[in-house]
Amino acid sequence: MEKRNNIYVGVFLLGLTGVLIGVVVHSPMLAVVAGVLGSIIGGFIGWLGGRFYLVTICVGVLIGTFIGYRTGDRDILIIAAGSGAAISGFVANFIQLFRRK
Repeated sequence: MEKRNNIYVGVFLLGLTGVLIGVVVHSPMLAVVAGVLGSIIGGFIGWLGGRFYLVTICVGVLIGTFIGYRTGDRDILIIAAGSGAAISGFVANFIQLFRRK
């Protein structure tokens, strides 16, 4: 049951992130494609048991988006959101690496 919940959380979080990327860029087709790809990747990460990893990435996206939004430029907003997700993904990997020891 726990693994199934992780899969649902992954599909929801990364699928929603993909749809929001399409909304920001004002492209319905990109929203659908990015939503589907995000759902597939999120389901795989959830299947592997990465709930902490998914939540950490979403927090990084929110922080990066907030910083990018403050600049007032849409292109910087997209880059800042992606950078926030990437940096928080690295941080999550390091945290999980050190928690196992």
